[in-house]
Amino acid sequence: MLLAPVTASAGQVIDGVIATINHKPVLQSDWDDAVRFEAFLQQKPLGSVTQADRVSALQRLIDRQLLEIQMSDPNYLAPSREEVRANLAKLREQIPAASDEQGWQKLIGAYGFSEREIETNVRHEMQMMNFIEVRLRPNVHVQPEEVEAYYRKQVVPDLERVGAKVVTFQELEPKIRELLVQQHMDELLDAWLHNLRQQSQIHSSVPLPALPSSSGHEVGGGT
Repeated sequence: MLLAPVTASAGQVIDGVIATINHKPVLQSDWDDAVRFEAFLQQKPLGSVTQADRVSALQRLIDRQLLEIQMSDPNYLAPSREEVRANLAKLREQIPAASDEQGWQKLIGAYGFSEREIETNVRHEMQMMNFIEVRLRPNVHVQPEEVEAYYRKQVVPDLERVGAKVVTFQELEPKIRELLVQQHMDELLDAWLHNLRQQSQIHSSVPLPALPSSSGHEVGGGT
Protein backbone atom coordinates (compact mmCIF):
# COMPACT_ATOMS: atom_id res chain seq x y z
CA MET A 1 0.00 0.00 0.00
CA LEU A 2 2.90 2.40 0.64
CA LEU A 3 3.83 2.34 -3.02
CA ALA A 4 0.30 2.37 -4.38
CA PRO A 5 -0.72 5.18 -6.76
CA VAL A 6 -2.68 8.14 -5.46
CA THR A 7 -6.05 8.26 -7.21
CA ALA A 8 -8.81 10.81 -7.68
CA SER A 9 -12.40 10.06 -6.74
CA ALA A 10 -13.13 9.13 -10.34
CA GLY A 11 -10.35 6.55 -10.23
CA GLN A 12 -7.88 8.48 -12.39
CA VAL A 13 -4.24 8.11 -11.34
CA ILE A 14 -2.81 11.48 -10.25
CA ASP A 15 0.53 10.50 -8.81
CA GLY A 16 2.30 7.51 -7.35
CA VAL A 17 4.59 6.92 -4.39
CA ILE A 18 7.86 5.70 -5.85
CA ALA A 19 9.69 5.43 -2.52
CA THR A 20 9.36 6.19 1.18
CA ILE A 21 11.92 7.56 3.64
CA ASN A 22 10.97 6.84 7.24
CA HIS A 23 7.38 6.50 5.98
CA LYS A 24 7.52 9.88 4.21
CA PRO A 25 6.56 9.46 0.53
CA VAL A 26 8.64 10.36 -2.50
CA LEU A 27 6.18 10.88 -5.34
CA GLN A 28 6.61 9.94 -8.98
CA SER A 29 6.16 13.62 -9.80
CA ASP A 30 9.05 14.50 -7.45
CA TRP A 31 11.23 12.06 -9.32
CA ASP A 32 10.16 13.31 -12.75
CA ASP A 33 10.83 16.89 -11.66
CA ALA A 34 14.33 15.95 -10.42
CA VAL A 35 15.12 14.16 -13.69
CA ARG A 36 13.97 17.10 -15.81
CA PHE A 37 15.82 19.65 -13.68
CA GLU A 38 19.09 17.70 -13.82
CA ALA A 39 18.74 17.40 -17.60
CA PHE A 40 18.05 21.15 -17.77
CA LEU A 41 21.18 22.00 -15.74
CA GLN A 42 23.27 19.73 -17.97
CA GLN A 43 21.49 21.03 -21.09
CA LYS A 44 20.81 17.42 -21.99
CA PRO A 45 17.81 16.75 -24.27
CA LEU A 46 15.06 14.91 -22.42
CA GLY A 47 14.96 12.35 -25.19
CA SER A 48 18.52 11.29 -24.41
CA VAL A 49 17.90 10.69 -20.68
CA THR A 50 18.52 7.01 -19.93
CA GLN A 51 17.06 4.79 -17.24
CA ALA A 52 20.44 4.88 -15.51
CA ASP A 53 20.18 8.70 -15.46
CA ARG A 54 16.73 8.43 -13.92
CA VAL A 55 17.88 5.98 -11.23
CA SER A 56 20.83 8.24 -10.36
CA ALA A 57 18.46 11.21 -10.09
CA LEU A 58 16.21 9.24 -7.75
CA GLN A 59 19.18 8.33 -5.56
CA ARG A 60 20.19 11.99 -5.33
CA LEU A 61 16.59 12.97 -4.58
CA ILE A 62 16.48 10.49 -1.69
CA ASP A 63 19.83 11.75 -0.42
CA ARG A 64 18.58 15.33 -0.55
CA GLN A 65 15.49 14.44 1.43
CA LEU A 66 17.62 12.62 4.00
CA LEU A 67 19.58 15.85 4.46
CA GLU A 68 16.42 17.94 4.60
CA ILE A 69 15.25 15.83 7.55
CA GLN A 70 18.35 17.06 9.40
CA MET A 71 17.24 20.68 9.06
CA SER A 72 15.54 22.15 12.11
CA ASP A 73 13.43 24.44 9.91
CA PRO A 74 12.35 23.99 6.27
CA ASN A 75 13.49 27.56 5.61
CA TYR A 76 16.85 27.12 7.35
CA LEU A 77 19.60 28.86 5.34
CA ALA A 78 17.23 29.45 2.43
CA PRO A 79 18.53 32.09 0.01
CA SER A 80 16.64 35.32 -0.58
CA ARG A 81 14.68 35.81 -3.77
CA GLU A 82 17.33 38.29 -4.92
CA GLU A 83 20.07 35.71 -4.38
CA VAL A 84 18.10 33.11 -6.32
CA ARG A 85 17.56 35.48 -9.23
CA ALA A 86 21.23 36.47 -9.26
CA ASN A 87 22.22 32.80 -9.38
CA LEU A 88 19.70 32.18 -12.13
CA ALA A 89 21.07 35.12 -14.12
CA LYS A 90 24.56 33.57 -13.96
CA LEU A 91 23.10 30.27 -15.13
CA ARG A 92 21.41 31.97 -18.08
CA GLU A 93 24.71 33.58 -19.09
CA GLN A 94 26.16 30.10 -19.60
CA ILE A 95 23.38 29.04 -21.97
CA PRO A 96 23.49 30.67 -25.43
CA ALA A 97 19.85 29.77 -26.14
CA ALA A 98 18.78 31.78 -23.08
CA SER A 99 20.36 35.07 -24.20
CA ASP A 100 16.97 36.72 -24.65
CA GLU A 101 13.63 36.33 -22.88
CA GLN A 102 11.95 34.53 -25.76
CA GLY A 103 14.75 32.00 -25.99
CA TRP A 104 14.73 31.53 -22.22
CA GLN A 105 11.00 30.85 -22.06
CA LYS A 106 11.24 28.43 -24.98
CA LEU A 107 14.13 26.63 -23.29
CA ILE A 108 12.52 26.10 -19.89
CA GLY A 109 9.25 25.17 -21.60
CA ALA A 110 11.07 22.40 -23.49
CA TYR A 111 11.89 20.85 -20.10
CA GLY A 112 8.34 21.30 -18.82
CA PHE A 113 9.08 24.13 -16.40
CA SER A 114 7.59 27.52 -15.70
CA GLU A 115 9.77 30.41 -14.53
CA ARG A 116 8.49 29.98 -10.98
CA GLU A 117 9.25 26.24 -10.97
CA ILE A 118 12.81 26.88 -12.15
CA GLU A 119 13.28 29.45 -9.38
CA THR A 120 11.94 26.96 -6.81
CA ASN A 121 14.38 24.28 -7.93
CA VAL A 122 17.31 26.70 -7.90
CA ARG A 123 16.28 27.90 -4.44
CA HIS A 124 16.27 24.32 -3.11
CA GLU A 125 19.69 23.63 -4.63
CA MET A 126 21.17 26.78 -3.10
CA GLN A 127 19.62 26.05 0.29
CA MET A 128 21.07 22.54 0.31
CA MET A 129 24.51 23.83 -0.67
CA ASN A 130 24.32 26.39 2.14
CA PHE A 131 23.36 23.68 4.62
CA ILE A 132 26.19 21.37 3.57
CA GLU A 133 28.65 24.26 3.73
CA VAL A 134 27.63 25.25 7.26
CA ARG A 135 27.62 21.68 8.56
CA LEU A 136 30.79 20.35 6.96
CA ARG A 137 33.29 23.15 6.31
CA PRO A 138 34.10 23.67 10.02
CA ASN A 139 35.15 20.00 10.20
CA VAL A 140 37.69 20.31 7.39
CA HIS A 141 41.29 21.22 8.24
CA VAL A 142 43.74 21.31 5.35
CA GLN A 143 47.35 21.28 6.49
CA PRO A 144 49.98 23.48 4.75
CA GLU A 145 52.04 20.42 3.78
CA GLU A 146 48.99 18.94 2.05
CA VAL A 147 48.63 22.06 -0.09
CA GLU A 148 52.35 22.06 -0.94
CA ALA A 149 52.29 18.37 -1.82
CA TYR A 150 49.35 18.88 -4.20
CA TYR A 151 51.21 21.73 -5.89
CA ARG A 152 54.39 19.66 -6.36
CA LYS A 153 52.77 16.36 -7.32
CA GLN A 154 49.73 17.53 -9.31
CA VAL A 155 49.93 21.13 -10.48
CA VAL A 156 53.57 21.42 -11.55
CA PRO A 157 53.64 18.11 -13.53
CA ASP A 158 50.36 19.02 -15.25
CA LEU A 159 51.69 22.45 -16.30
CA GLU A 160 54.96 20.98 -17.52
CA ARG A 161 53.14 18.27 -19.47
CA VAL A 162 51.28 20.84 -21.59
CA GLY A 163 54.25 23.17 -21.88
CA ALA A 164 52.62 25.95 -19.87
CA LYS A 165 54.51 28.42 -17.71
CA VAL A 166 54.77 27.16 -14.16
CA VAL A 167 52.81 29.42 -11.81
CA THR A 168 54.31 30.01 -8.38
CA PHE A 169 53.01 28.25 -5.33
CA GLN A 170 52.18 31.57 -3.68
CA GLU A 171 49.86 32.49 -6.55
CA LEU A 172 48.02 29.18 -6.54
CA GLU A 173 47.98 28.42 -2.82
CA PRO A 174 44.47 29.87 -2.11
CA LYS A 175 42.90 28.01 -5.05
CA ILE A 176 44.61 24.73 -4.15
CA ARG A 177 43.56 25.06 -0.52
CA GLU A 178 39.93 25.62 -1.50
CA LEU A 179 40.07 22.69 -3.94
CA LEU A 180 41.30 20.41 -1.16
CA VAL A 181 38.66 21.75 1.22
CA GLN A 182 35.96 20.90 -1.33
CA GLN A 183 37.41 17.42 -1.84
CA HIS A 184 37.40 16.73 1.91
CA MET A 185 33.85 18.09 2.18
CA ASP A 186 32.77 15.68 -0.57
CA GLU A 187 34.30 12.82 1.40
CA LEU A 188 32.54 13.92 4.59
CA LEU A 189 29.26 14.27 2.71
CA ASP A 190 29.56 10.74 1.30
CA ALA A 191 30.19 9.37 4.79
CA TRP A 192 27.33 11.39 6.27
CA LEU A 193 24.88 10.21 3.63
CA HIS A 194 26.01 6.61 4.10
CA ASN A 195 25.26 6.85 7.82
CA LEU A 196 21.90 8.50 7.20
CA ARG A 197 20.92 5.71 4.80
CA GLN A 198 21.95 3.09 7.35
CA GLN A 199 19.90 4.76 10.07
CA SER A 200 16.78 5.28 7.96
CA GLN A 201 13.97 3.08 6.68
CA ILE A 202 14.10 3.51 2.91
CA HIS A 203 11.75 1.58 0.67
CA SER A 204 11.89 1.98 -3.10
CA SER A 205 10.01 0.37 -5.96
CA VAL A 206 13.08 1.07 -8.10
CA PRO A 207 16.27 -0.91 -7.29
CA LEU A 208 18.90 1.50 -6.00
CA PRO A 209 22.37 -0.10 -5.75
CA ALA A 210 23.70 2.56 -3.38
CA LEU A 211 21.11 1.76 -0.72
CA PRO A 212 21.68 -0.90 1.96
CA SER A 213 19.71 -4.09 1.46
CA SER A 214 19.76 -5.36 5.04
CA SER A 215 16.62 -5.84 7.12
CA GLY A 216 14.84 -2.58 7.86
CA HIS A 217 16.26 -0.89 4.74
CA GLU A 218 14.26 -2.60 2.04
CA VAL A 219 14.99 -1.71 -1.54
CA GLY A 220 13.17 -2.69 -4.67
CA GLY A 221 9.50 -3.62 -4.65
CA GLY A 222 8.78 -2.39 -1.13
CA THR A 223 5.24 -2.85 0.08
